[in-house]
Amino acid sequence: MDMTSKITCLIATLGVVTMSLAACSEPDNNAEPRQYVLKTPSASSSVISVDVSGLSQGERLAVMSLQGLANRNEAVIYTYGNQDKWMLDIYKKKGYIKSERICSDIYGLLDEFGDRFSGFVVYDPSKYYTINLAINIAGVDDRIIVSPEMLQNVIAKTGKTDVIDIRDHDFGSAVSAFKWYYANIFPRQNHNMLAVGKGGLFSYDIFTDYVIEFSLPMFWVPGEKDVDYEPGFDELVAGLFENTPVNIPVLGFWYGVENGVVIGCQEMPGVTFAGNYGKFTLVNTDVGNYSYHTGVKIMTEKFVQKAPASKTYRKYDPDKKYVAMIMNESGDAPCYFLYTGLYPRQWNDPERGEVAISYGITPSIKMLVPALFENLYETQTPNDYFFCSISGAGYCYPFEGYCSKVPSPDSFRTEYFNMTMDHMKTMDIDMLGIYTHPQNGWSDEDREIARKFIFPMDGLRSVISGMHRMTYTAGNAHELHGDVSVHHTVTFWSYDDFVWNDTSLDEKSVDHLEKEIKTNGADGQFIQAMFYSWHYGPRRLNILQKRLEPEGYEFVTLDEFDYLWRESLKYGKTATEN
Repeated sequence: MDMTSKITCLIATLGVVTMSLAACSEPDNNAEPRQYVLKTPSASSSVISVDVSGLSQGERLAVMSLQGLANRNEAVIYTYGNQDKWMLDIYKKKGYIKSERICSDIYGLLDEFGDRFSGFVVYDPSKYYTINLAINIAGVDDRIIVSPEMLQNVIAKTGKTDVIDIRDHDFGSAVSAFKWYYANIFPRQNHNMLAVGKGGLFSYDIFTDYVIEFSLPMFWVPGEKDVDYEPGFDELVAGLFENTPVNIPVLGFWYGVENGVVIGCQEMPGVTFAGNYGKFTLVNTDVGNYSYHTGVKIMTEKFVQKAPASKTYRKYDPDKKYVAMIMNESGDAPCYFLYTGLYPRQWNDPERGEVAISYGITPSIKMLVPALFENLYETQTPNDYFFCSISGAGYCYPFEGYCSKVPSPDSFRTEYFNMTMDHMKTMDIDMLGIYTHPQNGWSDEDREIARKFIFPMDGLRSVISGMHRMTYTAGNAHELHGDVSVHHTVTFWSYDDFVWNDTSLDEKSVDHLEKEIKTNGADGQFIQAMFYSWHYGPRRLNILQKRLEPEGYEFVTLDEFDYLWRESLKYGKTATEN
């Protein structure tokens, strides 16, 4: 019997056999699709705010663990780092936060909320993997995470002497620590969400308040270049995947880097690995505070894209070229909405609204940060159109083996897309972005997957296919499958560093997009063009629009783009029909 099987048997022995069987059972597709993000019951309008950006590793972990425990019933502690303090302004403007007490004395804060935790768990700073272990222990045992040098201070300040010191175990490797965790802690955790991160790095520590609040399993998958890499570690993580439900999210990121360290198994292998077991990724680094965000009760009851719906579609003109500029590579990431992503690069641009742009939006934001989601809809202009980001409920690869290693994969793939469609309807969205192979077009196998699981989605109007694409041009990028249209991306992004706020690079960056559009759009009238959202925003896209409009190009949002394309079919234009 291999180690994964042994651990699976041990888990069953410890009393989680019911969970394991439930994880492997077929879904009830007649049931109401579930909320796949856990939410704090409520959030206080009077908050204690803590800036964690300047804290030491131990202090940061102490604050995050306290926040997770203190916010379980009603969120009162609000944390932020270097990039997401601005959300406080939205809360204050909307009246969701009426008063704020700024706290810089974390030891005093621990004493103030001493009734929320039982004691402490000490990690080993020389072994990064003990930090994830401490995070997992903190969630199930209601403990505050502290570094060794903090221990005597926190005991003296709070009077609590109940301490678990992970150094006493003297784990020799990440594998041995994981095996101990899997046997002793994992069975006691909440298995409806997972988290991936390398404990001890600010990028990941910042969202552990939420991980600890809901006692979620947090793990790391070392890559071959990690110092503590051991062959077979991924098999242990596979055991964790096998013993948790299908179609649940993994919050965090699989990472990369190298010279600046971090590493991990990296993005595509990680997303694929999790996806094989029916786990989709909610990409997140550098921001958190979800134990507070998820508890905010917003005033909006129904989300409607009012501004785009208010415009009148133009009349189809066979002599025009229609361009839909889309953000299709970052909208799946919750963190992109909270840090220096969407708002500074796109939403706060004074030229937003002057050029038609369609934005991929992840449904998870509606649950993780409802007030931000509300703000997007309230400030939308007629030229800002929302579609569902790659690839639905979360980041996964439907054409690259999603659910391939679960029992009854077809049933669970159907469940995934039904759940996605349910959330799209609550967002007033009927277009779905799909990740596809960057180097190749759809294969016969891809089309079969789309035919079986995507096109049958109730209410789906269009599939927005691919990003950073080769293969397709305007002449072959559009298809009709029954009532569902498919619009393939035809542009390829540049590897030049077109820093978004460096206006001296505006012309050069626009040159690239203009060339992509003219080259790949030469043989057709409809050009679905992705812009790289880290480099382009309304300012640069407006420059592009002003260049191309005199040449007969018209920039339209995806809804109008699809309408005009369908109108063109009446004039004898062709489409691939299946």
